[in-house]
Amino acid sequence: MAAALPRGSSGRKTAVSFTGGKDSMTVLHLMRAPGIALEAIDDASWREDLRERLAKVAHCEVALLVTFVPAGGKQSFKAHPLAVVQLQARALGLPHLVMEVESAPTFLDSYISNIHRLREEYGITALATGDILDVCSSFMPRAAAGTGVELIAPLWGIERRLLLELVWVYGMNPLITCVNITKFTEAAAVKPPTASAVRVAEAGVVAEAEVVDAETEAAAGAGAFGITAPVADTEDGTTVSKDATVPEATGDASVSIRFSETTRPQVGLALLGRKLDRQLYEELLLPAKRTYGVDDCGEWGEYHTMVMNSRLFARPLHLSSEPRREGDYAFLALTSIELDEQCGVAE
Repeated sequence: MAAALPRGSSGRKTAVSFTGGKDSMTVLHLMRAPGIALEAIDDASWREDLRERLAKVAHCEVALLVTFVPAGGKQSFKAHPLAVVQLQARALGLPHLVMEVESAPTFLDSYISNIHRLREEYGITALATGDILDVCSSFMPRAAAGTGVELIAPLWGIERRLLLELVWVYGMNPLITCVNITKFTEAAAVKPPTASAVRVAEAGVVAEAEVVDAETEAAAGAGAFGITAPVADTEDGTTVSKDATVPEATGDASVSIRFSETTRPQVGLALLGRKLDRQLYEELLLPAKRTYGVDDCGEWGEYHTMVMNSRLFARPLHLSSEPRREGDYAFLALTSIELDEQCGVAE
């Protein structure tokens, strides 16, 4: 039986498609605390744009967070570890639903079935995503069509710097958990994104993709809900410079990372394990955008993030991890994760 909205509420009962990264987290914050963004953003054009985006989520009542995972639980998340996602939901004080996605008969059919279930079992009438671009042949609109659940994408087409400003306004400073190091090279700067690269960017996939048939395209498109392809753990650590060792973070997370060699890292490797704050943006991401043509917010799969704290978290998360390298990707292998039970409400 569907849970009821609070008495007197006239809002749309909304589920947020949630991976714990900066984009889905920003959508959630815009829905729950719009005044914070409106008060902090003073650029006139940005404020006008922000008001239009907030209008899309007006009267939305966030009922739950939903994370879609591969059926059977046999595949592991590298960019967005499920254990972290579950603790984020606790820190936010929101119900968290994990829904399995089957490959048969198709991933699209499985998503349609799950969205129907959101409506029938939980009374959901709107599903909000952190999508910014159509990078997988309108997979999400096709999945939601005819289900009676409205698809909302308040970040669609947003200027990247405005998105990052919103991330910082809400006190996130996300942790960069996965980097495609091949994106930060001179060769990448002269090659436009391929169809497969676009699908990888949307899915947050930590694996090399190939241009394949329409059925596999739909499966990759399913990653808009956070499915991440598995990657086998490697025994050796990532080769980076000791100069790039991540300092102990303060305030929003404590991150312990061990690096194995003293070879100076590529720009991509230097991002791994760092907080996506203003300093990192100015020192590494902005020059990389100019030099290699990368997207500031990682929309082509350049990097992926997890949020360890924000102004809506009751407590920050603390994690320890080890850097790993697999093919084109460097990622943080989680060794421990916990909520700071001694800390009060985050500032």
